[in-house]
Amino acid sequence: MDYSILVNKDNPLPRASIPTDLVDAGSLYKDNIKIDRTVKEEFDKLKTLASQYGYHIDIESGYRDYDYQEKIYNHLLEEKGFSYAITRIAEPGKSEHQTGLAIDFCVYDNGKCYIEHEIEDLPVTKWIHQNAHRYGFILRYPEGKEDITKYSYEPWHLRYVGDIASYIYNHNLTLEEYKNSLLK
Repeated sequence: MDYSILVNKDNPLPRASIPTDLVDAGSLYKDNIKIDRTVKEEFDKLKTLASQYGYHIDIESGYRDYDYQEKIYNHLLEEKGFSYAITRIAEPGKSEHQTGLAIDFCVYDNGKCYIEHEIEDLPVTKWIHQNAHRYGFILRYPEGKEDITKYSYEPWHLRYVGDIASYIYNHNLTLEEYKNSLLK
């Protein structure tokens, strides 16, 4: 598996692209979330470390096949319109979730589960952003890089990239910037 695969608006996956090593994420948030086996192993390590600091995180979303991505894309498009949807959700085939390497995490605190923008200002979110690279994850759509990623800031969206995560984190790069630097 190429953990550094770039999937975005300019680099789509074929409709039939399905990861070969998907496993159950073991999420308490929702049943039947699948992710890449290595992603699960590394997220479980991050989750364990987070719990040692009193933070409780889980996986809200993982692998999405082309058809499911098409369904949620069309729903948002219908509900909010094109100009909103285009920066908030990937078109089918252009979602990293189709690789099994992307996860959306959620936070449990005081018996409540916080998702998406609800976690933006929580201390645990800052902690995750500062430590996820140690386990091969990057914040995929960071604030201030929207012109590069072509998506709005998503504090909940982590992408497993493996060994290059610390380099990307330490140099404040997006995956696009990292890939472009290899071409120079």
